Amino acid sequence: MGIDLKNSHTQYGLIARILHWSSVAMLLTIIVVASQFADQSPGPEKLQLISLHSSIGIMLLMLMIARLTWRNLNPNPIYSYSIKSWQKLLAVSLHRSIYLIIIAQCILGVLMLLTGGETFHFFDLFELPALLGKASPIHDTILGLHYLISVMIYPLFAIHISAAIYHQIFGLVEDH
Repeated sequence: MGIDLKNSHTQYGLIARILHWSSVAMLLTIIVVASQFADQSPGPEKLQLISLHSSIGIMLLMLMIARLTWRNLNPNPIYSYSIKSWQKLLAVSLHRSIYLIIIAQCILGVLMLLTGGETFHFFDLFELPALLGKASPIHDTILGLHYLISVMIYPLFAIHISAAIYHQIFGLVEDH
């Protein structure tokens, strides 16, 4: 028995799984790239890393919108599991929070690019001009929010990964 392309009422489909693991790979790449430029002095190497981080972030935003669209067009298997109602509510709320926070983070990243006083090169395919000068207080506020959300992401991922491991070990009983 193979995996269907679309979700069923009891399991995630192949497309949902590909979208999920692609976004995980992009997120991990973004985190690794950000860790490389975080403490680096200003210069061409740092700008190149920021550009890579930002380009992948824009791709992640598009992927998250695709995931959200796909999720809304398919049944959610969580509702079929024989787990307590509060666990289903918590799982759905956690997933929604992760979608919200990642999409918000990506949008803030785009706003940082537009208000940072520099032209942005998307994988050297096209450019986005800066809308505001470098010393903009709007940019500083967006930068602060972008950092705050980056810190908030980790506990959500830790809870999500812990729950996934828990359910892999102890299993989920599906109602049919």
